[in-house]
Amino acid sequence: MIFVRDDDIFLNAIWRHQLFLKYKIKVDIGITTSRPFPARWIKKHLDMYEICNHSHSHNGKRLVYWNAAKQKEDLEKANKIIKKKLGILPKYFIPPYGKFDDKLIGICESLGMMLHPSYKMNKTSENKYFSAHKADIIGKKDGWYVCHTSKGQPSQKRLDKNLLYLYENKLTRFWK
Repeated sequence: MIFVRDDDIFLNAIWRHQLFLKYKIKVDIGITTSRPFPARWIKKHLDMYEICNHSHSHNGKRLVYWNAAKQKEDLEKANKIIKKKLGILPKYFIPPYGKFDDKLIGICESLGMMLHPSYKMNKTSENKYFSAHKADIIGKKDGWYVCHTSKGQPSQKRLDKNLLYLYENKLTRFWK
């Protein structure tokens, strides 16, 4: 089964997410609450999203080194904003820059979140974790595919081709 995750959701994510909607692709999105994100669009299409906390600060290079109180404050702040704007609490935490440790995971669990499954898959089987902007075509490789809206990768044309392939071959979890 192929899963798609899109991190760093900004207002400009709507152009990309129209393709996810077109192909009925369920996508895990990492929301950084210190930046504007398309809350009305997400709320309107909640059935296509798994909402994930990507922190408030998005300070991944430091977040893992902060003390527990500061980490918890950052993640709680993000959860409160997500709850207020979208009406739901995130199930998963996507660590900024992929930086995390046991202390941070413990804090997530205390807030009712789990580490996003793509990190567990990456740890147990690195060959099942791909960046969509590095792959020419998603193909039949089973695993997680990560798109980063902020980097504009892959191109809209490439993303359309990849998502069409997933849709036609019923390879995403939408088709479970």
